[in-house]
Amino acid sequence: MRRIKKLVVATATLMTSLAIVSPSAVLADAPVDGAGSTWSQIAVDQWRADVARQGLVVNYQGVGSTAGRVAYYQAQVDFAVSEIPFQSAQYDRQGNLLADETQLAASRPYAYLPVVAGGTAFMYNLKANGQRITDLRLSPQTAAKIFTGQITMWNDPLVVADNPQRVMPATRIKPVVRSDGSGTTAQITAFMAEETPNDWNQLCQKANLGSSCPVTSLYPDFPNSGFAAQQFSDGVANFVAAQYNDGAITYVEYGYAKERGFPVASVKNASGNYAQPTAVNVSVALQGARINPDGTQILQGVYRNADARAYPISSYSYMIVPTTEAAPFSAAKGKSLSDYIFYFLCAGQQKSEQLGYAPLPKNLVEAAFAAVAQIPGASPAPAISSCSNPTITGDFLVTKTTATTVAPGATTVAPGASKPGATTAPGVTTTLVPGSEVPGSEVTVDGEIVEAAPVDGVTGIATPGVAMATSVEIDTQGNGTSVLVYLLIALLILGIVFAPPIVAGRLRPSVKQ
Repeated sequence: MRRIKKLVVATATLMTSLAIVSPSAVLADAPVDGAGSTWSQIAVDQWRADVARQGLVVNYQGVGSTAGRVAYYQAQVDFAVSEIPFQSAQYDRQGNLLADETQLAASRPYAYLPVVAGGTAFMYNLKANGQRITDLRLSPQTAAKIFTGQITMWNDPLVVADNPQRVMPATRIKPVVRSDGSGTTAQITAFMAEETPNDWNQLCQKANLGSSCPVTSLYPDFPNSGFAAQQFSDGVANFVAAQYNDGAITYVEYGYAKERGFPVASVKNASGNYAQPTAVNVSVALQGARINPDGTQILQGVYRNADARAYPISSYSYMIVPTTEAAPFSAAKGKSLSDYIFYFLCAGQQKSEQLGYAPLPKNLVEAAFAAVAQIPGASPAPAISSCSNPTITGDFLVTKTTATTVAPGATTVAPGASKPGATTAPGVTTTLVPGSEVPGSEVTVDGEIVEAAPVDGVTGIATPGVAMATSVEIDTQGNGTSVLVYLLIALLILGIVFAPPIVAGRLRPSVKQ
């Protein structure tokens, strides 16, 4: 009995000392849970694998932008990632009006902050005479007619007119759309509604959505459309990449095509040139974007950017973050979330181009810093001059007069081309402070894994070429596991100290007097 009392007293003493010695460590390690966009997921997963190496746990489930926004206003996650803000009017694929997200989200105050920029690409699988076509060109009008069911053959006169450089095969087109609520779908429907309104209205009418229907996260469908519907970005990309799907084409973030080594169409821009969704061309296009006071984007200037390099279907995604401590959020989670955000806004953006995205420009980083300041418990923002984002350090330069990107010691490249031998920018540190780089990170360059390193204690289903951390199911409970970890450590120490004498006492033979 005396041993048990001693054990209890020792446990209490040890736990008290832990709380006194390292309360900040307990708070700093609070895990955060998020859900949403698969358009952004390649980057989000890479960054959270990076910070996991320093003990910062960021869980994320790629369930699509719509499901992520729902999970946020239902308080199932700490943050969401979406390509579009909360929507007041949305329709399902059969034309039924859905709930007003803006009203539902009002009960959980939030702020938007930019995450990563990128291009929504037309990934395709097409052969001619047994050889893969890699130089497909599409005007916005031709692409719209493909994804509204008006063009069904790859040798259609409109497709041929875009591709005078080759003979197009007499192959049936297989348009692949998202079956789930998707920010990527919202991006492509917004583009069509703005740039090809006649084709968009025709699709709306076929899908019983009426004329001039609003932009939607759920791609409209109609009888005998010929559309193949797949869930998530991985789903549409894998479907198109399947060997048996010759003629398939989908809309997806450029990084998914890059991972699989599949081509994407060059899209005709306002200057009449056909541009690829490379980092340079996306960044050039986004110089035409305007930003609303709440951080949301206005993209008409992007669609119609007259720079010869501009990729017209360019945008950036948002993280939706809480501005109050309403459950399940807390100040401890706010510190963890802010440290993660400062990492990806600064050093994490060095990997954007290699992952198939474009680094955020300085003005968007500053807007994000302002949004982070509204998060309860957030760490102070680093000085913008110390942020190692390549658009701030000058390692990634885009001007209206220079059609090249130049990094220190790098070779100048042609417009729209990727930098050869991409590497991590100089000035990387090894301590996780806001905006710092994490060593041993894994990135993908043209389908090859560079600087691969295992992540201790990190599990999950890996996307090819991308380091993954643990995903979170959309049903979170509790505020984290940091305190539990410390408790287990304490119990382990106590076990090591007290178990041997207790066992020895039990095994010692009794001596009769």
